[in-house]
Amino acid sequence: MARNRRTRKGKGQQIIANMGLFWKREKVNWGSPGPGREGKLLGVSKSAKRAGEVNFWEQTGIYALYDADYHLIYVGQAGFGSGENSQIGNRLKHHNRDELAGRWEMFSWFGLRKVKKNNVLGSAPARRSGSRTDIGNVLEGILIEVAEPFMNKQRGKLKPAKLYTQKPWVDDQDTNAHKKILDEISKLPAKLKKIIRKAN
Repeated sequence: MARNRRTRKGKGQQIIANMGLFWKREKVNWGSPGPGREGKLLGVSKSAKRAGEVNFWEQTGIYALYDADYHLIYVGQAGFGSGENSQIGNRLKHHNRDELAGRWEMFSWFGLRKVKKNNVLGSAPARRSGSRTDIGNVLEGILIEVAEPFMNKQRGKLKPAKLYTQKPWVDDQDTNAHKKILDEISKLPAKLKKIIRKAN
């Protein structure tokens, strides 16, 4: 009997497979118009088993928006409807243009789709009800992580969910321009020596 309870509890806890907390809006590659140019929500796991980056753009789950002072301003869901516009990445991108556009700087997300061994998102999980206790723990856990109420002494009960940290997007063009500037700066001492020699 006790064994069955443990198994059920473990399954219920797996509703949230992974999450990212307080990712920066400015560090996201929002993509550009046109097919195949969607953005990227890149994350990395601290786990040695999960080395490498993962793109969470197409994740299904819950997300929260915060202002620069970590005040919660909006909570939404993504990926439960049909079509790619319901993915977390596209929902966040939409909030760059809607009435919330100037009000948020950070976001947290809680994903249902697991990351496979090749660091690609798995398919959306099948619907399951879970016990009321399991669902209560998951909902409580998400709300605690999102709102960080100061009276809560413990963190949310989302232990099996893997925490991913944000990997900032770097534009290759910006990187190349930066390298060129550094190369020019490194050549300055030699150029200055030539100018001084000519002046003397």
